[in-house]
Amino acid sequence: MNTLGQLSLFVAFVASGYAAFVGIAGGQRRRAIGRSGIAAGVIGVAALTTVSLVLIHALVVKDFRFQYVAHYSSSELPWYYSLSAFWVGQAGSLLLWAWSLALVALAFRFWPGRHTSPLRELAFGLLMAYLCFLVAIMVFAADPMEPSLTTPQHGLGLSPLLQHPAMLIHPPIVFVGYALWAVPFALAIAALVSGQLDVHWVRAARPWALSAWAVLGIGILLGGLWAYEELGWGGYWGWDPVENGSLMPWLAGTALIHGLLGWQHRGVLKKTVVLLTIVTFGLCNFATFLTRSGIFSSLHAFSESPIGWMFLVLMLALTAGGIVLVVRRRSELGPAWPISTVVSREAVVLLSTLALLLLVLAMLLGTISVPLSNILLGRKITFGTAFYNNVLIPIALLLLAGTASAPLLRWGMRPTPRQRKALLAAAIAAIVGPVAIWICGVRHPFGLAVAWLVAAALLILAASLFLDAARYDPRRPWLHLLRAAVGGRRKYAGFLIHLGFVSLVVGVTGSSLGTRRQDVVLREGESVQWAGRTIRYVGLIERDEPDKFVAEAELEISDRGAAGYRLRPAQYLHRPQNEWTTEVAIRSTWSGDFYTILHGNRGPHRVSLTLVENPMMRWLWSGGWIALIGALLALWPMRAASKRERPRRRVSRAQRVPPIKSGQAIASPAALEPPHFYQPKQSQQPTQARRRQ
Repeated sequence: MNTLGQLSLFVAFVASGYAAFVGIAGGQRRRAIGRSGIAAGVIGVAALTTVSLVLIHALVVKDFRFQYVAHYSSSELPWYYSLSAFWVGQAGSLLLWAWSLALVALAFRFWPGRHTSPLRELAFGLLMAYLCFLVAIMVFAADPMEPSLTTPQHGLGLSPLLQHPAMLIHPPIVFVGYALWAVPFALAIAALVSGQLDVHWVRAARPWALSAWAVLGIGILLGGLWAYEELGWGGYWGWDPVENGSLMPWLAGTALIHGLLGWQHRGVLKKTVVLLTIVTFGLCNFATFLTRSGIFSSLHAFSESPIGWMFLVLMLALTAGGIVLVVRRRSELGPAWPISTVVSREAVVLLSTLALLLLVLAMLLGTISVPLSNILLGRKITFGTAFYNNVLIPIALLLLAGTASAPLLRWGMRPTPRQRKALLAAAIAAIVGPVAIWICGVRHPFGLAVAWLVAAALLILAASLFLDAARYDPRRPWLHLLRAAVGGRRKYAGFLIHLGFVSLVVGVTGSSLGTRRQDVVLREGESVQWAGRTIRYVGLIERDEPDKFVAEAELEISDRGAAGYRLRPAQYLHRPQNEWTTEVAIRSTWSGDFYTILHGNRGPHRVSLTLVENPMMRWLWSGGWIALIGALLALWPMRAASKRERPRRRVSRAQRVPPIKSGQAIASPAALEPPHFYQPKQSQQPTQARRRQ
């Protein structure tokens, strides 16, 4: 099996290299050569699939003749955690990334759609070139098929901290997200090289960018859930350098998606969009550098290796090359229309993009401060949680304000009088938000500001839906709310994503400002009153399992007069690694989580516990799923609306595009394109005059 895997890996290297050469060198101009490049790409994907299946089989059957299996699995490990060992080690995670990229590249090449045809071949060649780079690292530096020098009987096993359900899906989702971000990057480079910088490449890149954003976002959220439930410290995000490494491309990708909308609807932010595409993919490689270079000591990072530095060099080369191409095409990347007013949707997109990039820059500075200060100053300078919070709070408020106002703003124009009235009314009515939480005891200015903006976001979204429904029937708009939402599905799918962001902000704000913590030592049968609860320690339950020793503290909780319940925080001793882990117990409701941690015995019949109250945590996790549903709705193919489904809108004579006469000079190819954005209404002509025309 080792031989089959190594041979398949070499075939993937050669085939992806040939497919890259044909695609980039323009082999598609000759049909036979172009077909051979596509066939080579398919062969490369099949070869990588073979390598992956060989490793999966070896992990599941515990074939310790593979060094990778002997190092990351054991005979006592359940098969599903043995399968998760696929992406735990350096070689296995590279294989997973390469396999994901190969499948994404193949899907891109054969995906039906008229918008990708002009750039498809060159972009596919670029994807194959990156795949060849990943496979080359495995062939020459990190071989997942390497045989064991000796065949152990049991294996070293998987780290106990990684034996968690979230770890079964979190790393694969993150790597799929990285692979998906390669497609918008390849399309952007292909557009810059070929000069086809029209709206078609934007339309081709948008679904891939949105898919990558949604997949990577869910992966990051699952990572936070794992940290919350497994690490036993009461939080979900510690601003770890490796955590920041995956968050930075997601934030840059968020700015990119909004920039793509600005280009598509108003022809603005073109240079910014192209650079963001390159930066987002470059940050995916930078995240890999952080985990594989050994410059950080982190639970998420691998051991020191030269592989990480290869990704850093690649990131710098991609960034430099992209900047050169943008400079060369700068005359073709000018805005089609100026931003005429600050009270427009493209102005909010620009402001939000700048805020997101400022946050990325702050995270990048905080992340690289330790190695840079150590090299330049000879001592380590670390940016703590306070630094990130001080940057995050004003940026989060700015983003929330843009999110709240977006539904009642228009592309290229000021809001209509009805929209302005709705904005003002929603802003005034939203005062009920901070008043409500003030009554509940919240006094922090950030919490009050978030409450006002959240209430405003909900009211403005409702007003936008009401105004759209009024276009069907001004007298009874409430009868057409669902019709308006379905008719503007993509628009309201985007606003649903915004609602997910609002829910996430509520969760982050509540858990940050309202967290309470108490350390207690309890005797058996003793009770303590804390945070409106009565916590009684019933006793310690100890039991032996095949691979671990378990000690659980049984707690009986009476919560504010409600029906009582029991929690069992525990400590596990994993015998293969001789390592203790903390297993928390959580009671979750929409108002918050009651989080309990067992630290150990404090003498006969006594235990040490930490009690934590984390408000609004369900809102945080729910925000991610709401945003995912919105992304899926936005990605769902559109169908042509019938005339009866469309709200009627009169078009003046000045808005009609006159036919082009024979021999007439054309200023530019862009003049032939129909506008992709809503034009302002001009003065209306009388009905009788229009009929005579």
